[in-house]
Amino acid sequence: MIFDMDGTLLDSETVSSASTDYAFRAVLGRSLTPEENAQLIGRPVSKVLSEWYPDTGNKIYDVSRSFFQERAHLISPYPGIKDLISDLVEKFRLAVVTSSRRRDAEVLLKNAALDSYIDFFIGQEDTKFQKPDPEPIELALSKLGVDANEAVFVGDQPYDIIAAHQAKVIAIGSTWGSGDADTLEMYRPDYIVNNPRELTTLLNLLP
Repeated sequence: MIFDMDGTLLDSETVSSASTDYAFRAVLGRSLTPEENAQLIGRPVSKVLSEWYPDTGNKIYDVSRSFFQERAHLISPYPGIKDLISDLVEKFRLAVVTSSRRRDAEVLLKNAALDSYIDFFIGQEDTKFQKPDPEPIELALSKLGVDANEAVFVGDQPYDIIAAHQAKVIAIGSTWGSGDADTLEMYRPDYIVNNPRELTTLLNLLP
């Protein structure tokens, strides 16, 4: 089983959005718009900001990252996630694929006490391309030593579903965090689950 991290396992998007908004106000003198925030969720923020603002993108990101790191201790798993993960590890090998930087992922997973259940995680620096490109999921499959038809990917954003489809794994959309069912439906996930318990039920039904 391969999980997305932010917005799927961890309730981190609120702190992440607040961090970027703070940096926008500090560097650009204006707030982050809802449309801009939506385009940043699930993507490597540093790369997107550099594309949007070639001259100031790095500065915006550095300010945002400092704000985020000071508040990382506030981030916790969504309700039911710890029980889900502790149950799943009895039957499955677990991995995480995230567009966050490796150091951030390491700290957040450890703070959430999830790190001991996970075989490994793939961070932003581990692949040339990030979701929606399938490369991070394909790397996870390789490290797990399984074929695509033996794995599922659970994520909350369209980029997660696109990457899962391209990697040819079962794509499961989650809506207990940042995911929106109507939006995810547009990208035709194999399944959508609304809470961790539904995911457990679904997995017991899969061959």
